[in-house]
Amino acid sequence: MRTPLLLLLRLVLMAAPASAQIPDTTFLSSVRADALTGLYVLEDGRVLHVLDLRDQVAGSVLSVTEYASGRVRALYPMADGRFEAGSAWFRRDSIAYRVRFDETTRPARTLTWDEGGRTLAGRRAPLVEREVRIPVGHVRLAGTLVLPPGRGPHPAVVMVSGWGPETRRISRYVGDLLAYHGVAVLVTDKRGSGSSTGSWSNLTYAGWTSEVEALLDFLRTQQGVDPDRLGLYGNSESGFVVPVAAARRRDVRFLVCRVCSALPISQINHHLQSFVLRRERAPEDEVAVGMDLLSRMMRYAIERTGYDSLEAISARLADRPWRGRIVAATLPARNARYWANYRATLVLDPREHYARLRIPILVLFGERDERLEVERHHAAYDSLARRGVDLTIWVVPEASHGLMLGVSNSAGYPPGLHERLAHWVAEAAGVPAR
Repeated sequence: MRTPLLLLLRLVLMAAPASAQIPDTTFLSSVRADALTGLYVLEDGRVLHVLDLRDQVAGSVLSVTEYASGRVRALYPMADGRFEAGSAWFRRDSIAYRVRFDETTRPARTLTWDEGGRTLAGRRAPLVEREVRIPVGHVRLAGTLVLPPGRGPHPAVVMVSGWGPETRRISRYVGDLLAYHGVAVLVTDKRGSGSSTGSWSNLTYAGWTSEVEALLDFLRTQQGVDPDRLGLYGNSESGFVVPVAAARRRDVRFLVCRVCSALPISQINHHLQSFVLRRERAPEDEVAVGMDLLSRMMRYAIERTGYDSLEAISARLADRPWRGRIVAATLPARNARYWANYRATLVLDPREHYARLRIPILVLFGERDERLEVERHHAAYDSLARRGVDLTIWVVPEASHGLMLGVSNSAGYPPGLHERLAHWVAEAAGVPAR
């Protein structure tokens, strides 16, 4: 039900640039990639994360994020077992560095980093991982609980993905850093993705909220987790879910929402869907036609008026190439359950739930986010803060929806962004300062 509605709310954290030089995967099987991914610390103190992008591109492709500098590079496998990184993300015009993992153990525990005439040793961060299976009604969610070293109990956070069939892999580059800073992290494959059962696309916001609560209930039972210091970390579309779940509970002590709407979808849908059409270079008259159809569908869902004219216009536009992407490909029947679910999605107002919270909240936006009208959402969050909500807003200069810089995200992340984020979470969670 949400697929055409929120196509553009997916947080494309690691989408390759349009001019990408995708690495040859001949020398990198998924099994080998799994053994190499994770958080590493170089002997000069740099902390970096190796992520497998196989959920975003064909085959296993490794990408390295260096948190302090924000540099992000794809790794190109070499025949001798090493990898090399190029001049920019998914560019191999020149060589920035080479890295060799010690693959005598799985997962790899050490690496050697060659850059600028220096050779540095690196070690995998001493995080503890538990593979978990969590029942949520008839669905089983597969995930990983990542714990900091030491006995604990540790504060913990549930990471809630954005739109689309995301697995736990995409969340690990942030989640592992949080664990390194003392906060346990639960990451899961979304329904119907990875090793989880069910289907994410048919899940209503009410059902998704209940699922998040089930994950919090699961965390409370885990050895090494402090049940009185739990948090939520939402991304993009899950911003319509995490404040609702947090407002229902007393055990959620902090909340992060990354590029999340403050406004109901009924107020932002035209911007989102017209962006879809214009990105695909649709003529303005087609954009106008699409937005008229969208308006009529939203009006019927909310007011239950105008179905006959909606049906006639929908039939005339059935063959439009954009039809299934911004509205339902086939118009649901007048009394279909679809309309009640659609209405609930349209009218859910995150502000109502944020206003009930008495916990620290961090909201992040990219200044150059084309998907969200940053000024509108910033103003809405500002209004909540003026009403006494403990809300901190970061607008990341020059950053995209994925909080990345440069054309097609090629310049990586702003320096220090993720370290700053990890410190905020650790402080909100009550982790003692190092």
